[in-house]
Amino acid sequence: MQTQLRASTSLCLIVPVLRDRFDPFWCEYVALRERFPNVPVIAVAMAGVSSMQAVLRLSQLGVSDLLDANEGLRVDEIRAALSKTYSDATAMRVWTLIEEAFARQGSAFPDDLTTMMKRSLRYAHEHLPASKLAALMQMHERTLRKYCETRRFPSPQLLAGWARLLIAALYIEERGRTFVSIARLLGYPTVGALRKQITRYTNRSPKQLRDAGAMAVSLQLFCEALQAGATSRPMNDERPRLILLA
Repeated sequence: MQTQLRASTSLCLIVPVLRDRFDPFWCEYVALRERFPNVPVIAVAMAGVSSMQAVLRLSQLGVSDLLDANEGLRVDEIRAALSKTYSDATAMRVWTLIEEAFARQGSAFPDDLTTMMKRSLRYAHEHLPASKLAALMQMHERTLRKYCETRRFPSPQLLAGWARLLIAALYIEERGRTFVSIARLLGYPTVGALRKQITRYTNRSPKQLRDAGAMAVSLQLFCEALQAGATSRPMNDERPRLILLA
């Protein structure tokens, strides 16, 4: 079991919550999160358990999602919870890889871009136009474009495209996944659309990207794209920075 928890890339634990206050689950869950922080967990408030009490407690423990079984569980609710949890966990895995890639180069991901990148990754399983990304940032689209232009960051649309590509690269490296299944999972209209984006961003065919190491190549190109803008920023930049709430 421990080996599976460490090695699996698509494992999600579903655990029952049997009591409102003290439950042996709390202690076991805390130990589980400390040892395997990257494994998403969905808690189920069983019949007789106050979902509100459970929400307050579980929010402190960092559970991925909570289902309320007091009125029964519908298949669509379970499916939606699993889909959301898996997408969020995948986004966090890619974000960790991005931070590690910048750290290896002796730099750090730009603070001014962190919130935007995290939200782009979180919603990378669907087409994310600049207007929707701006809405997620609680900004007008024109304001967001101007912000990126002023800071010499990639455009919002390009950043969202990189987020989608990095998620795709992670899937490409998972055993058994086909490009057709990846395109479907990420909401591309056709597998051809995925192939075109891979070629446009990496100058490689999907097969060439897989053979070269999809994640490593994509991360390297992404870092270079951001650092190219960074080298053109003025030194001692004292322009006011936009504070974005996570």
